[in-house]
Amino acid sequence: MTIKDRVKLRIEDEAVSSAIVDDICQTVQDRLIIRLGTRELPECFESIAVDASVKAVRRLHYEGIQSEGAANISTSFVSDILAEYEAEISRYREDHSAELGGKVIRFY
Repeated sequence: MTIKDRVKLRIEDEAVSSAIVDDICQTVQDRLIIRLGTRELPECFESIAVDASVKAVRRLHYEGIQSEGAANISTSFVSDILAEYEAEISRYREDHSAELGGKVIRFY
């Protein structure tokens, strides 16, 4: 199952066009590739791409909101959807730095 198919499965009850979902999935994948420093999205990051894409779809009509409150309900978004995956991204870059053209020194 592709990333787009997995995202569409998770949001099937939401009224979002297939073209928008496709575009969001591609954007998330492109941004992950840039952060990882790779030419293609590693398979181990596909689930992160799905999660981040679902989050991006769900905040479509709230783009840019930092915090909002009404009665007992509060809404807030981080400005960077991929920020919560920074530990995984950093770890991947450390573990694959030689492949990515960098040098790394590890202290244990």
